[in-house]
Amino acid sequence: MSETFVNQTFNAGQAATGVLALNSFTGTNIASGVSTITINGNVNLPGSPVTVNANLVGLVGAGLQGTYVGFSQPQGETEPTYFFSVAPGGLSLPVTVAVSAGQLSTLSLLAPVNTTGNISAPDSPTIVCFASGTRIRTPKGEVRVEELSVGDTVVTASGAHRPIRWIGHRTIDCAGRADLTQVLPVRIARDAFGEGRPTRDLLVSPAHAICVDLVGEILVPACRLINGTTITQVAVEEITYWHIELDSHDILLAEGLPAESYVECGNRAFFANAPVTDADTAPDARPSGREAFCRPLRESGALVDALRERLSERAETLGWTLVETPLAELRVVADGRVLRPESDGLCARVRLPADAREVWLECETSVPAHLGGSGDDRALGLCLAALTADDGLSVRRTLPAESAELDEGFHASGEGHRWTTARARVPASLWQGCRDEFFLRIDLAAPALPRWVDRGRAGGKAELRLVA
Repeated sequence: MSETFVNQTFNAGQAATGVLALNSFTGTNIASGVSTITINGNVNLPGSPVTVNANLVGLVGAGLQGTYVGFSQPQGETEPTYFFSVAPGGLSLPVTVAVSAGQLSTLSLLAPVNTTGNISAPDSPTIVCFASGTRIRTPKGEVRVEELSVGDTVVTASGAHRPIRWIGHRTIDCAGRADLTQVLPVRIARDAFGEGRPTRDLLVSPAHAICVDLVGEILVPACRLINGTTITQVAVEEITYWHIELDSHDILLAEGLPAESYVECGNRAFFANAPVTDADTAPDARPSGREAFCRPLRESGALVDALRERLSERAETLGWTLVETPLAELRVVADGRVLRPESDGLCARVRLPADAREVWLECETSVPAHLGGSGDDRALGLCLAALTADDGLSVRRTLPAESAELDEGFHASGEGHRWTTARARVPASLWQGCRDEFFLRIDLAAPALPRWVDRGRAGGKAELRLVA
């Protein structure tokens, strides 16, 4: 990952000066951010150079030289805080500057600073683009985004006709990227928000904001609405993103769904048609202030929770339903052979040859965050209590959930349990020394979570009122 700052300006409450020592930022002065600070440079590893224009307490000047030194991101914070060492000039000692696209707080400034030399700077958490093939409403009808040109007119959600000022595009090779959640597209299924909203499946970048009217119009990033049913993040090998800029931020109609236009945020270097293209960055910056948005941006809170609940209700009218299968359709795969174990309650067993080389547990998964009331976005399969191998003669060996041998395909253990992913490896040490054949016994600590299943599209009148 990396972050690109192109004349990125941080306003009041978004910058602070101080001293960085022993990975702690001290002596801060948030009030020093009453004036703006502007940073230019591509930040990857600590030591990345930047230039700074500042008018802060203890740091005044234009074209000052600085280096990126690290970042912090307290739990629950969506925006990282970046730290730079900036030389004021002359004989003065360098000053450490902390900046964030969000509002700096005591919590964010007191958090430990990661200065590890081989850890890349995190991306600011928003990507705001349409995928190729997306149809945008114009006075002439629906036009694919890649067929639009600067100067063409689009129709906004309010019905206004506005000319396109700029179009950016970039193709991303998703293979091998560590930041997949920040680049893989979010698919919004046809009719997810109501009949014809959108008119067909719509792919947008994770942080592309959708405009919804609940008790007033708000913008919500698509990634905050992923529910495992009508709104999902999909795996692709390659994706081309496009963005349309008007003279000011506004709401376009993409496949009939109100979605934001591009807002200037210092990340034009992401796009292939920019004067200078940075191939390492992602299109994931936001303007350093809320005033640039045409509607209030909401990423969490009561309104977003209410929206998610209504999206779930809408999904059920479209044929999605929750099913409960305590063993999550467990399959045991031994050297490529798929076996269905016999079961009794939360216990299952299967007979395996003692010379088996690889044994895997495969099952369906569910994400707690998609069920409501949880922020846990892990894909959870079986809630394992223990695994036992027994050949009925000389070997009976049990691995409890807390065993460190349960590694590949297992989540971290909890008290008396450990969740699997969709595919978990059974350690070969479990059946070592067994004769001829053995029973593999799988004991669960709790049933698998309910999971969403599409029973087929159905009619329904539950809709959300969007700007249109």
